[in-house]
Amino acid sequence: MTPDQESNAKVSPVDCNKTLMIDQYTSDAEPGNPEFVEDIQSISDAFAHFKPKVEVDVTDENGETVNETLKFGEIRDFEAQGGKGRLVENSEFLSGVKSKIDTNVKIRKSIEQSRKLREILKDEKAKAEFKELLEAMLEEIESGK
Repeated sequence: MTPDQESNAKVSPVDCNKTLMIDQYTSDAEPGNPEFVEDIQSISDAFAHFKPKVEVDVTDENGETVNETLKFGEIRDFEAQGGKGRLVENSEFLSGVKSKIDTNVKIRKSIEQSRKLREILKDEKAKAEFKELLEAMLEEIESGK
C-alpha cells in the first residue's frame, strides 16, 4: 500500500502481470470535476451508472468519413481480437467491413478449391469471358430482375 499524492489515501499498486488502462471514454465528462459515486460495487454497476460512449470518425473504402457512436456496456465491448470481444459486433460500420472481408475470404477459398475455376483464371481469354459473365450477373442483380 502506497499513499496517493493528492488525497493521501492508501492505494494498492497494480501487480506486475496486470495492465491498468485509464482513459476517458465519454465526451460529456467535465475534466477536473470527477463524479464520486459510493454505491457502485462492481464493474457492471459502473457501466450501468456511467454508460460510457465515444464518438469516432472512421474512413470508409471510398475515403469518406463515417461518424459513429460506440457504446460500452461491459469490458468485452472494448475487445475486438480472438472472437471474445464485441467491439466489431456493436459497431454498424465495423460489422459491415467484417461482413465484406468474410465474403471475400469465402470467395477466395471457393476459387482455391475449384480446379476448373483456377484453370479459367489462368487462361486470359477464358478469364475475360468469365469477367463479362460476372458483370452481367451483377448488373442483373442490381437491376432487380
